[in-house]
Amino acid sequence: MVRTLLPANLAISTYLKDGFTPTAIASDSQGNIYLAGSAVIDAVSETTGAVVAKLDPKATQYLYLVYLDSAAGDQVSAIAIDSSGNAYVTGWTTNPNFPAFGGGALGTAPAGSSDTRSFITKLNPQGVVVFSVLLGGSAKSTARGIALTPQGQILVSGIAGSSGFRSTPGAYNVADSTNQWFLMELDAAAAKTIFSATGIGGRSIALDAAGNIYMAGSSIGTDYPTTPGAYQTTLVQGSYCFGFCRISFPGVLQHVTKVDPAGSKLIYSTGLNDITGFAGSTTNTGLAVDAAGNAYVTGTLFQAEYPFTVTSPTGSTGYLTKLDPTGANALFSVPVGGGGVQLDSSGSVYVGGTVISIAPFLPIPPAPPVALPSVFSWLPKVCQPNFITAPSEAYVMKVDPATGTVRDAQWIDGSAPGATGITLAGGKVWITGPTPGPEVPFSPGVLTPQNLGPGFLEGAYLSAVDFPGGVNNRPVIACVLDAGNLTHVGAVAPFQLISIFGANLGPAAGVAAPDGTELSTAGVSVTFDGQPAQVLYASASQINVAVPEPAIPASASSLPSATVMQVTVNGSSVERQFPITASNLNLFADLSSNQISCPNAPTAVGFQPLATNADGSLNSCTNPARFGSTVSFFVHGVGGFGSPPPQLLNLQASVGPCSAAVTNASLIDGFVYKVDVSLPASPLPCIEVFGSSQVESYFAVALSFNGAPVGPLFVPADAAGPVLNFSPPGIPMPMIVWVK
Repeated sequence: MVRTLLPANLAISTYLKDGFTPTAIASDSQGNIYLAGSAVIDAVSETTGAVVAKLDPKATQYLYLVYLDSAAGDQVSAIAIDSSGNAYVTGWTTNPNFPAFGGGALGTAPAGSSDTRSFITKLNPQGVVVFSVLLGGSAKSTARGIALTPQGQILVSGIAGSSGFRSTPGAYNVADSTNQWFLMELDAAAAKTIFSATGIGGRSIALDAAGNIYMAGSSIGTDYPTTPGAYQTTLVQGSYCFGFCRISFPGVLQHVTKVDPAGSKLIYSTGLNDITGFAGSTTNTGLAVDAAGNAYVTGTLFQAEYPFTVTSPTGSTGYLTKLDPTGANALFSVPVGGGGVQLDSSGSVYVGGTVISIAPFLPIPPAPPVALPSVFSWLPKVCQPNFITAPSEAYVMKVDPATGTVRDAQWIDGSAPGATGITLAGGKVWITGPTPGPEVPFSPGVLTPQNLGPGFLEGAYLSAVDFPGGVNNRPVIACVLDAGNLTHVGAVAPFQLISIFGANLGPAAGVAAPDGTELSTAGVSVTFDGQPAQVLYASASQINVAVPEPAIPASASSLPSATVMQVTVNGSSVERQFPITASNLNLFADLSSNQISCPNAPTAVGFQPLATNADGSLNSCTNPARFGSTVSFFVHGVGGFGSPPPQLLNLQASVGPCSAAVTNASLIDGFVYKVDVSLPASPLPCIEVFGSSQVESYFAVALSFNGAPVGPLFVPADAAGPVLNFSPPGIPMPMIVWVK
């Protein structure tokens, strides 16, 4: 029986410029999308600069891509768009020669790398800089948020890093601005200050119809002002730690503040954290205000408790809270969000967020179950984060504004996508964030870099989700994985075996193709650019296929840059695009754990490949190979034209720090190669762990093909947030072979 799912639809999705880390997203009335962040401008020195990109409403082209400062590592924190399509970007710089011009003389240039100044830059609809001004006089500061009033004035907020940040008469202020928030309002030309307040502010800024200013932010310390009768009037400093917790660090505490349009009076100001002392770190990432003055606040938790109004899963990392117009009551607090919040014209609430798998110690034990929102109860387990093949995944949700109940949601697949912001445009919810590589969904026809190959390349993703309402039974793709080891697929090669996981993908009971060469199985067919793919297995939640040889025009001498996969189930179809690569060789291996326990040897830190001993039996700690014998591995994804070659050449093996001979690499069943590796005749110096002759030891084996490592590769997960993974990109996961 085919299952009915909620109707969220991933309408547009792509991977953008490598080296680009998005920190903010916005849109204009024409549906154009704006991204702001940092990008690598000098690969040798690893210097980054502030960058703003404008894309068309279908994400098929850049309308502009502008680097604001090519000399220093500026940080961009926020972006706002006016009704004419002008973009206003804020952040901070350490560049003494920051290219400031236009506007007023509101700040002096920083003195050097330890000195920071906030800036605001305005770009016209064509991406030409109109003005770029520094703020705060000679005081250090880091701007975190920006918003525009209906009259076109500019609101900017951040944290002052030293004394002397100017406040204007009548505005709220504190005696010493050091490590205190600030809030400024400038005229539309950034020529003069309308007001400047110290002691209040936030990274997220919103306004109501009366012009009152709402701010939400997070910072260290307990001295942020609160008002009598507010939800939380006392802040309790929290902390977080790593490893065995010998050293702890102060966490940030969240606040929400509403002030009058002049920035002079606190209408309400409250903390919004755990009040029992287990605050950890509560980081605000978004704020929205509805027509009644209710505030919706979202953010992320790290080793923190939170005042949820519902039972939350263990390890929740995001939250969404609705405060009443007085700031006195939390109408709901639910464990979703953390990647931005938006309201549409009807008052519906949308949040972005991530699901993160975190393991606290090294060597890394099996990761605890992730705190998966219940709306994803249908999601196949292999698509969920597990700390090894996918430390995090992203999502977009539609939430009931009255109760906080999740009405619908869209999963964003990948190895470790983050979520740094959402925006509404063209009836869609757009989300962006960093990703360690292009293993995110691609929709046909989108803008994407050329010549994307296997492995990781840190960049940004951009996705748009439709929430059309109603129900349907269309096929849904949750994730696409390498069939040999269940790592997430980016670029695909001809003859690579892939597994498509999701829902409504086929019959309730799985059906295997009778002879492994079927082009349609149980009403399921898959094509790549119209070329039929061999369907090896089909069920409601999984399809296994072999990527076919690409269709190459007679005059072409190389692969196309991308291919569009179409999955058709009983006449209903879904599409996804993939980059094409010449080869994407991958080992068959079990990556469910990176520790292999053995009763006769120390626990091995590594992964269990599908490997056979010389007699054809499976290699394991209870069935080890002999020193000097041959062990066989199995790989797929060779690529090529016509048909896979019968033998693989240029295949190398290493055993620990030693090289090893590959004695044979032959095709055994149409797609899979058996690779024979001769093990060293003696343990040292190649052995990982060596015991007596009566105790099993093991080698860590890795393969390379034409000089490139054979997958699976470690996921560089730092882009996803506070995940402990110290492996650089391009490093193969060690395959454990037991010997005696």
